[in-house]
Amino acid sequence: MESPQCEQRTTKVSLAEILRCFEHPITEEQAWAVCFQCCRKMEQLAQGLCPPLHSIFIKGPGSVFIHADGTASFKVFYKSGKIKDVGNIQQSEDKLLEHLGVVVYEALDWGIDSQVERELSGPLERLLCFMLKLDDEAMKPVTLQNVIKVCEEHLSKSSEASSHYAMTCRNLFTEYMELQEIVTIIQTSKEGMLPCVFWATPDLAFTCFPQAAPWPSLLQELQNGVRLRKATERPRRQVPPKEVIHSPYELLLGDIQHKRYTLRKVSD
Repeated sequence: MESPQCEQRTTKVSLAEILRCFEHPITEEQAWAVCFQCCRKMEQLAQGLCPPLHSIFIKGPGSVFIHADGTASFKVFYKSGKIKDVGNIQQSEDKLLEHLGVVVYEALDWGIDSQVERELSGPLERLLCFMLKLDDEAMKPVTLQNVIKVCEEHLSKSSEASSHYAMTCRNLFTEYMELQEIVTIIQTSKEGMLPCVFWATPDLAFTCFPQAAPWPSLLQELQNGVRLRKATERPRRQVPPKEVIHSPYELLLGDIQHKRYTLRKVSD
C-alpha cells in the first residue's frame, strides 16, 4: 500500500515554477526541447485527442507544463470559467505557435536585466522570429510541421529528435524536483545543521554556498557526486596564523634581544 506522500507525488510543473525555482533563465537547448515537445503535443491534440486543440490556453510560462516523462501540456479553457480571460483564447494554429514563441522567449530572457539583451544563436533566433512572424523574408506559413522540422534539423541526427528532446525535458523536471528537495532540507533543518551547504570538492577543499547562491551552479556541483553534511561532520581545518608585519625598529630590537649581533662602542 502506497503512502499518502507517494500518492501526492508531483508529475508535472509549470515553466513559470521552474524559472522561479532556479532564479535563472532556461538554456538554449532547453528552449529547443520545450518548443519541440509543445509542438508535438499540439500535433497530437490536432488529431482528435482530448482536450481539443482549440481549447488549450497559452499565455505566459505559467500556462506551459513540463511532465516527469519529458512530455509537455498546456492550460485548458473550460466553459465552467476556470480560465476567465476568454478574449485571449487562441484557436488557430499560427496563433498558438506565436504565443508559444513568446513564452519561450520570456523563459530565455527571464531574470536578465532589462538593460541587457541576451544574445541567441542564429538558428534559435531564426526559429523564434519565424514563430513570432518577425521575419519579413519568410514566405512559409507558420505551421506545427514546419517548427517540428526546424527542431529536428537542429540535431546532427534528426531521427533522434524525439528521444533527445524528451530526455532534455525529463532532466529539466528532475533538476527542479531535486532542487525543491534541497530547499526543503535547508528550510526544515534543525539545530546542528549549517545555514549553508558544505561539501568536499575532488581536491578535498570544502566549499560553502549560502542559500542565495545561484541554484544552477549548486545543482551542477551536487550532480557531480556531492552529499550534504551536518556541521558536526565537517572537518576542521587548521587556519594558518596571520603573518605579523614588524616595523624596522621592532626587527632591530628583536635582533638585539636574541643577540644576533653585538653593539660596538663608539669613541667620542
